[in-house]
Amino acid sequence: MSPRSTDGIRSLDFNLRQGGILRVNKNFYCKYMAKAAGIEKISLGDMVEIEVDLALAHDGTGPKLLEAWEKQSEKVYDGRRVLLTVDHAFPAPTSAERSFQRRFSQFAEEQGCVLYNHGEGVLHQIVAEKVPLWPGMIIAGADGHVATAGAFGALAYALTPEELVAVLVSGRLKMQVPELLTIGLDGELQPEVLPRDIGLYLLWKFGSDMKGKAVGLTGSLFNSLSSAARMTICNFLPEAGAATAFVVPEGEEAGPIKRGVDVSKIEAMIAVPPQPTNVKPARELAGVKINVAIAGGCSAGRLEDMQIIASVLQEYPVHSDVTFIVTPASRAVTQAMDEQGISALIRERGAVIMPPGCGPCPGKHFGVLAEGDVAITTTIKNTPGRIGSIQASIYLASPRTVALAAVKGVI
Repeated sequence: MSPRSTDGIRSLDFNLRQGGILRVNKNFYCKYMAKAAGIEKISLGDMVEIEVDLALAHDGTGPKLLEAWEKQSEKVYDGRRVLLTVDHAFPAPTSAERSFQRRFSQFAEEQGCVLYNHGEGVLHQIVAEKVPLWPGMIIAGADGHVATAGAFGALAYALTPEELVAVLVSGRLKMQVPELLTIGLDGELQPEVLPRDIGLYLLWKFGSDMKGKAVGLTGSLFNSLSSAARMTICNFLPEAGAATAFVVPEGEEAGPIKRGVDVSKIEAMIAVPPQPTNVKPARELAGVKINVAIAGGCSAGRLEDMQIIASVLQEYPVHSDVTFIVTPASRAVTQAMDEQGISALIRERGAVIMPPGCGPCPGKHFGVLAEGDVAITTTIKNTPGRIGSIQASIYLASPRTVALAAVKGVI
């Protein structure tokens, strides 16, 4: 097996600990944190060193990662357990980006890491598509939204690029066990409410409670949610400062539920500038004029999101005053869109489809905003300057709310 083969991670036996015998009568979170630390019992707040199953990085944090890496002389502990993507600026929009991408490729070659750098898609979607994820799997990544893998019960922690270097060398992560906040979600969603609305609602109601904590999600709602829907929710909660977020697997003990939600009462939600936790019901913003709409990327670029966008565009074309940019999360999503006729429909109705990846979200690529632009997006941040000019305004919403605004010209 070539160390840079895109099948490298799938070929590796990641299930080394699944059969481990540790007598831990704790909730799911504490049980698997204890397993990763190789101890029988664990308490919230303990300082531990846990075994990392998968390490992640991308071209957004890659420059700082390589800068820190060059200060030491060790080798990567096991390149087959390191997944890298080029997704923030691909194809390269500047010569500097292209130069870095070549260095990144060389690093992966030298260290035997698994690299996706031919437009396969955004990191978190690639992880879901290419890696066999299991409940209690430990992931560490130089990105703020690695908790997306929590949709599959993985415990994924975001690190700085400098912190990730130590993990790449040792395969282990030293950390203080975060406090657990368990949220129960029960009931049935209203027909027009999407998983992104759930994420926005949770930030609205419990955002101040999440900072620095591991957020466990449980309840009857998850019996009816797809893995894509679960990914959307877990992806967004780090915006409130959650250390990680995960769905408690069926049959596992969730622990005491500290917050409860009747999801039938959730409606379409929108995060208002200048931060993702500044959330309001969409109806309170009705009539706000927009001129840019952006959908896709790591938060809402999966096939079911594209299908929702297409259902709106089937009825109405994009408004003449609006630029609507759609970014599939991966090549596989793009292929499915092509096969279902979604790509052709989206283009015919006046939107632009980007190459798979992060799209405009990091403000490094095509589709950045200028002074005076008002954008409604499915991206993950709306801080000033996130997608270009600090004089632009960004509203965060669900794919349906974004698509409806794109065809109406107003929220």
